[in-house]
Amino acid sequence: MQPNIGLINVVLGSMGLPQPDWLGNPHIALYSVIFVDVWKGIGIATVIYMAGIISIPQDYFDAMKLEGGFWIKFRHVIIPLVRNSTFTVILLSFIGGLRSFDLIWAMTGGGPGFASDVLTSVIYKQYQAGFYGLSTAGNVILFVMVTILIFPLRRFFNSREIEL
Repeated sequence: MQPNIGLINVVLGSMGLPQPDWLGNPHIALYSVIFVDVWKGIGIATVIYMAGIISIPQDYFDAMKLEGGFWIKFRHVIIPLVRNSTFTVILLSFIGGLRSFDLIWAMTGGGPGFASDVLTSVIYKQYQAGFYGLSTAGNVILFVMVTILIFPLRRFFNSREIEL
């Protein structure tokens, strides 16, 4: 994403397309970091889903061969039986999103300006500035937000769990 000699801009330039400053433009800096974070997490999500699909007993697939095509198999067998994998991917993505501080700090430092600041980087900046009480309060708020989001999500996925 380097503006002059980065791979993305070199490819865009060779096609005659504009070459944006991915991390220096306040309008696209956060989206660039989000793209890198998603790219970073796709591998583990793929492995988790592959393991979930492989763990489905072959009997279910044999029964669905009698019923119909791929859509029937996907909708009525694969999606319900990989709910645990889905919950795991969502939970890890959520935790990874909260841990994105290191990626944001390394790529942009929260800038340009405050364009790519997230709650964790704001907490860190407050701590760095000596506002220890404020940064501790921010961490407590972050903990409460995580708790409020995770427990209903866990309850939803547990209520729809299917025994193999």
